[in-house]
Amino acid sequence: MALNRDRVGTTYPPYLYEVSREKIREYATALGETDPRYFSDGDDCVAPPTFAACFTIVKGSQALFADPGLGTHPSLVHGSQRYRFGDRPLRPGDRLECTPRVADISARGGSEFLSVEVDCRFHDSGELAVLSEATIVFLGSAPPAAASGDPATRAGRPDGHADDADDADEEAAAAAVRKQEGAA
Repeated sequence: MALNRDRVGTTYPPYLYEVSREKIREYATALGETDPRYFSDGDDCVAPPTFAACFTIVKGSQALFADPGLGTHPSLVHGSQRYRFGDRPLRPGDRLECTPRVADISARGGSEFLSVEVDCRFHDSGELAVLSEATIVFLGSAPPAAASGDPATRAGRPDGHADDADDADEEAAAAAVRKQEGAA
């Protein structure tokens, strides 16, 4: 079953996440980080930039996967991930309000590419903490026109063309899919 392109632009209910010192330490340890700020008991404690993965990748996608009208299925790979950060680092005690959104759905070959944004803002000020941009590749669900390379299958773009950044992300994701399929 193909993903429902009518869901492009859909925003799901926000969720709250509170940054904790212990989670920062656990994450930094798992990555092998040595920056003392990640392990500090003081006011200088900050989270590593990629700490955003802890609360955006899985939790940010839960609402999308629970939406029966979107048409997700378990045959997928995580294609790409990008973060855009606000002006201040994440610290213990920060409360974030994160809002997931379907940014785009496109197809290439037999696969579909679901672009998900999770906009996380500091709960106290509303300023940007981090914007997570992920591409999830759904294997084998593209509509027949996509498999033929029809550019009109690119959702949300009247001219049928993506920008260069989207093309680069999709190329990287497509390479990951080819590698995954070759390993199977």
